[in-house]
Amino acid sequence: MLKRTPPKKTRAPGNWKRVADALQKDIIFGRLPPTKHVTEEEIMESFGASRHAARRAFEELDRSGLLVRLPNRGARVRSYTAAEVADLYEIRETLEMRAAMRIRLPAPAELVDRLNAIEAEHQRAADRKNIVALFETNDRFHDTLYRAGGNYALADAIRLFAWQSYVIRIRFITEESWRRNSVNQHKQMIRLLTQGTNQELAQLVYEHLQPSKQFYIQLYYKLKAS
Repeated sequence: MLKRTPPKKTRAPGNWKRVADALQKDIIFGRLPPTKHVTEEEIMESFGASRHAARRAFEELDRSGLLVRLPNRGARVRSYTAAEVADLYEIRETLEMRAAMRIRLPAPAELVDRLNAIEAEHQRAADRKNIVALFETNDRFHDTLYRAGGNYALADAIRLFAWQSYVIRIRFITEESWRRNSVNQHKQMIRLLTQGTNQELAQLVYEHLQPSKQFYIQLYYKLKAS
């Protein structure tokens, strides 16, 4: 874990959220890899946080699926078996395809313009190999797309399961093929909003999820066999 200089007034109310946000980024971007064990004492020292803040941050990340709390032993970064990855992605496929089917087509110009602007940022992040910006713009693109269906509870559920798959996706997002295909498929989704059907959009959403799932499953069996 990276050593941090604790900011002033670290024990102020709500400090747990700052700790949780920082830990989330450490997990998403691979600084805390799957199965890594972390303790409340480490978090308290690293962040200058109270025990309550460390414990509350663990609770939040356990709820979002990024950490697994261990009784009296802190927590560990969640890892997945191949079967668990398949189950998680089945849920994501179901939710995201349903959200795509809810979008009224042809989509309004305002939505198309907004997605084009986000995708332009995503393209720049891909060109610069800026992994942080890639994650942020990718998530913003999909959240904007799915909220266009009007069911915000569904969009929130999609976001929750996307969080849980972060430790899977980080293994794949650094691949050049992912960056290229992600940009191309986002552009295809935007095109389908004005020139396609909901069935075509839902199918593309399904195809968009497959590469990271298959990459992680193959990696799991490769590591298991080694």
